[in-house]
Amino acid sequence: MLRTFPKSIYVKAAIVFSISVIVSLVIYVQANKQLEQELEGQTVTLGTMVVNDFERTVRNNVLALENLKDRIEESNGEFMNYFESDAMRIMSQHPAIKFVEWIDDNGIIREIHPIEKNNAAYLLDIKPIAYRYNDWLVNSKKDQSNMTSWVALTQQGKAFLIDVPIFIDGDFKGTVSAGMDFESQFNDLNKNLKNLDIKLVDEDGNEFYRFNKLGQDDVSESKRYTSSVQPIPNIDKAWSFQLLLGGNSIYKERDLIQKTGLSYGFFISLLVGLLVIYFLQSRERTKHQMVVNNTLVQLNQELKNQKRAAQEASKHKSDFISNMSHEIRTPLNAILGFVEILHAKNLLRNERLYLRLMKNSAQNLLGLVNDILDIHKIEAGKAVVSKEVFKPSEKFRQLIATYESQIVENNLSLKTNISTEDQYAVISDSSKFNQIITNIISNAIKFTSKGGIQITYDESLEDGKLIVTYTISDTGVGIPKDKLQSIFQRFVQVENGTKKRHVGGGLGLAITHELVQLLGGTITVTSKEKKGSSFTVCLPMDIVETPNETNKTEIPDLSGLRCLIIDDNRINRMILFNFLQKTGVHIDNVGSGRQAIAKATNVDYDIVFMDVHMPDMDGFETTRKLLEINQESTVIGVSADVTLEAIEKAKASGMKDYLTKPIEKEVLFETLGKLAVTSSSG
Repeated sequence: MLRTFPKSIYVKAAIVFSISVIVSLVIYVQANKQLEQELEGQTVTLGTMVVNDFERTVRNNVLALENLKDRIEESNGEFMNYFESDAMRIMSQHPAIKFVEWIDDNGIIREIHPIEKNNAAYLLDIKPIAYRYNDWLVNSKKDQSNMTSWVALTQQGKAFLIDVPIFIDGDFKGTVSAGMDFESQFNDLNKNLKNLDIKLVDEDGNEFYRFNKLGQDDVSESKRYTSSVQPIPNIDKAWSFQLLLGGNSIYKERDLIQKTGLSYGFFISLLVGLLVIYFLQSRERTKHQMVVNNTLVQLNQELKNQKRAAQEASKHKSDFISNMSHEIRTPLNAILGFVEILHAKNLLRNERLYLRLMKNSAQNLLGLVNDILDIHKIEAGKAVVSKEVFKPSEKFRQLIATYESQIVENNLSLKTNISTEDQYAVISDSSKFNQIITNIISNAIKFTSKGGIQITYDESLEDGKLIVTYTISDTGVGIPKDKLQSIFQRFVQVENGTKKRHVGGGLGLAITHELVQLLGGTITVTSKEKKGSSFTVCLPMDIVETPNETNKTEIPDLSGLRCLIIDDNRINRMILFNFLQKTGVHIDNVGSGRQAIAKATNVDYDIVFMDVHMPDMDGFETTRKLLEINQESTVIGVSADVTLEAIEKAKASGMKDYLTKPIEKEVLFETLGKLAVTSSSG
């Protein structure tokens, strides 16, 4: 039964309602006054940002041509032997570049790549082309890059033609030129700016780019921004830029906020009245609620006690597992050490067999103990996610290459589909990223006796993050349907009982699942028994920009030193030879480890660049033998294998440093500079 309430309650409700309405109206009026000013500021900010992005994009593409020109000039024209491969590499890295060509000093196109799509322009004489030749010749003689307007091409289509002059020993040798269409790159820059209308017109009045043609040319000045885009510095050619703000999003959002405030005032008034009524009614129920609350307090206390007991039991369990794992590892390490010592002795065939069996068993047990420790670290919250900058697609390719030989040795096929050519750099834990891939592909090899392994890799951008997705499929034993849901649990194995064919403790996938979660990703599995399994991993990663090196690394002076390059690949030796020539070092090169030993017997080399994988004698063995001949030599490993195992093995063999292919000049000179400082201080 409802009680009669005083009139003052309704008066207070009316006052609150009135205040809410007044506040909402004030906010609404003030917001309208600020709208035009904010619109104009937003338009200028967006326009300036887009112009800067466009100029940076164009200049990055032009810089790629200028870098190619620099390589040709620095090598006195010898780098023209690699013109085609370097041109194709530049195009793969810069989608705006549609073709790259060399125009000789007579204005004839001597090379153009790709030739298939541009055959009509091959050996074309540009002198008869009025808009082309005069500017090309004038700017080339000034050693100034040149850009045409948006023009039709001989081989069909339209593009901007960019020319970068080449001078060798002061003589003009033609230009490195390219046709560029920036539409796709500009679209990528603007894909999130859906309410903008952007137009670009070249110096001749040709409209060559339009984004979001919204059909609103007659807009207020607060929503319009015009400027110029300077594609190449120091030339008198500029593009006209216009930006229109299509949707008045700021006004819509502000209007919604005002209306929400007005509605909020009505809601508060109604809510206050209802709360007063509810308070009076609930007062009678207070005594009953007190009894219920006391009961709940007692139950909560009992639950806390039980939770505390469970936590203590879990802690004791974790401590026991950790302690026992460490206690087991100590004798296991001793056993494995003695096995290695005995293995070097002159033993009978059966004795060597027993030693090998003992070693395999100890290693299997040690792997199980390591898995238990990994699980313990994750469970105890001691697993740390480090922050490192790396390229996931590059890491993925390297890991797959590492396992390729093992897959072939097991008579299995390997199919890969890595559908990305971008080289995004991310900041994440590269070690855990590698371990996830290693665990899954190791399982695929272990449980597959015939058929093969198929691997796909893809990258996509979502909300400013790089989404890495890869699938590793095999044609192995598969997973029974009743175990598919529990495969990521600890100590769960497809094979149980006394007829297990594959060793392991059932922890690998559990650890993989935990690592994926630590990195904020997901892992799923599909499988059919006796048909095979597919594991799909999806990892979100923060993208970072690899910093551009603005300062050139100082080239160390190695005059008076002797250097030996060892690599079974002639092109690799040639590239490294060219890099090292600038240091003044005397260079010899050989194609195998045995040739290197023969050379080092007669010559004392100060620096040795050692390829790791060679057919007759690998780099580790060659390093050890070279250091036996001359302990003063500094050996630097050179390899495409970037696994931790390879690097540790290189250091163990006596290598002072380790460089990965392809070698960057800056990294090479920095490494040599550090070694020079170390030698002088020693």
